[in-house]
Amino acid sequence: MLANHKSRITFLLGNTLVFALGGLAVKAVSLVLMPLYTTALRAGEYGTAELLNSAIEIVLPLLSLGVVEALYRFSIDDDVPKDELFANSLLVLGGGIVGTGVLCSLASTVWGMEHAASFFVLFCSVCVFKATTQLARGLGHVRRFVAYGLMNALAMVVSTYLLLFRAHAGIEGYLWSFTIGYLVGGLAAFLGSAEYRLLVPFRVNRVLLRRMLVYSLPLVPNLLSWWLVSVSGRYVVLWHSGVVAAGLFTAASKMPALVNIVASVFQQAWQYSTAREINSPDRGAFFGAVLRGYSLATLSTAGLVIALNRPISQLMLQAEFSEGWRYVPLLMLVASFGVISIFFESFYQALKNSGVLMVSTMMGAVVNVVLGVILVPFMGPWGAGLAGAVAYALVLVVRTRDLRRRIALPIDRPRLTYQLVLLSSIAVFMSFDGGVWLTVAVWICMVMLATSDMTVLIGGARAAVQCIAHRGGRH
Repeated sequence: MLANHKSRITFLLGNTLVFALGGLAVKAVSLVLMPLYTTALRAGEYGTAELLNSAIEIVLPLLSLGVVEALYRFSIDDDVPKDELFANSLLVLGGGIVGTGVLCSLASTVWGMEHAASFFVLFCSVCVFKATTQLARGLGHVRRFVAYGLMNALAMVVSTYLLLFRAHAGIEGYLWSFTIGYLVGGLAAFLGSAEYRLLVPFRVNRVLLRRMLVYSLPLVPNLLSWWLVSVSGRYVVLWHSGVVAAGLFTAASKMPALVNIVASVFQQAWQYSTAREINSPDRGAFFGAVLRGYSLATLSTAGLVIALNRPISQLMLQAEFSEGWRYVPLLMLVASFGVISIFFESFYQALKNSGVLMVSTMMGAVVNVVLGVILVPFMGPWGAGLAGAVAYALVLVVRTRDLRRRIALPIDRPRLTYQLVLLSSIAVFMSFDGGVWLTVAVWICMVMLATSDMTVLIGGARAAVQCIAHRGGRH
């Protein structure tokens, strides 16, 4: 348990900075490459390619039984034999690869699905990357974990340029650029962390495998439900409005990924801190302070992106994608509700209680799909965005109410409500073509949002300086 409140914050920020280098690389690359994607691909092509890429998020946990989550969690424990853990994980992933291969063969031969072979190879590369890098992370190879992420990102950039811009390979080039990036990063982890030593001899431990599956299987519905909440809107738009509208909606969805980047990097460090401090007698003060800082950082980032929506969209959304800017403010608001609700997931993982976690996410998924089907025929992509906002808000309400009964978690509701109202105002203003006064109103709201918690701003700045000074002094 950490010595005091300040050291806990510094420790959390330090871990966040470490994971940021590796995690940001892959996520930021997709945003940096957006101008190339929207230049080299037509709206319909990009919509198809991204939908195939997103489908990995549902196929992987379903056919691998969520074993990657167990691989990371169990690799942290000193009493678990790492060779048997790795062998068990590869055995389950191998079964998932076989199952995916059968499904892709049927999809290609029976239903005439295009790009089935490329999708299968992409799935295999994701399995390799996830297994090797998460094992390295669990073994404590933090710096190497960062390096593997950077290698993945660099390989993706180079292959995207060569396949899309030079070779004009279209959808196939898009999928293969991701495949190459994952394979390079996975191979680097396999060799750099000497994971090959764990495979000789190849030993499967059935008792350990059973423990891993008991842990991972309940997480599968949660992962699938989050996928439904986050990307099902694209498929509903595709179903009713066509591939071009889906392409515009998907391209616009890349902009909210900026706030998701901030949140996902923090979550890796936050998962560890919540597990470490869940039994601390003064955990409430620590958790409350982190929540205030987290909400200020993520909501301010979202507000800034919305305020700069037009110039960013002009840079990232080229040619026929340019009209996608209209969907960005609403989608950014949806993402903001999402990252706040995801914050509370770590508490359930630390408590080892996944029941409400799964139920709340599944409720959000059902609401998102049902509302999407109802609203999209009347509102088009706007309906999908509104359905997502309602779904995330529902998940947030269910989790906050449930956690109040389980742990001491002080939530400054008036301040959080004030911040969300300011962000919503910015989103509404930026959804229309306005004049100078509208722009002034947006930036007034932005300043008010960014300075809505001066205590957190001052304390966070001091903690960041201490963290950087501490890490700098160690080298």
